[in-house]
Amino acid sequence: MKRYHEKVYFPIGSKEKLKAFTGSLNNKKWKYTKHSLDNLKYRYINIEVILAFIFNLKLDSDNIFEFYTNNTGDILKACYRLQYDENMDIILVISDIKNIVTIYSNIRGDNHITLDKNLYVKQ
Repeated sequence: MKRYHEKVYFPIGSKEKLKAFTGSLNNKKWKYTKHSLDNLKYRYINIEVILAFIFNLKLDSDNIFEFYTNNTGDILKACYRLQYDENMDIILVISDIKNIVTIYSNIRGDNHITLDKNLYVKQ
């Protein structure tokens, strides 16, 4: 699996692929892994409130900051950063079948200086 981050490198044409990927997701029903729901308990996020927020959400490809592909370039999952309130964003990692892999929160102003760029494909 290949991993891309906007602060490292997005291949030419990826914006169009991410837009198509997101459009496809918006036509599917939400699914949740047990893992994603279990992890919410340990992240001090109210499960019911977050799931209600997500249920009414229309995804936008402009919110993708990281994505994963197989060796032929098909997008397998993407990470969306969504404004939740004035202080916090919600990060959703979603598979190509609209299965939420994980959910976590992040401080709005976090610039992710700990990002390990070696984990990602570079140009």
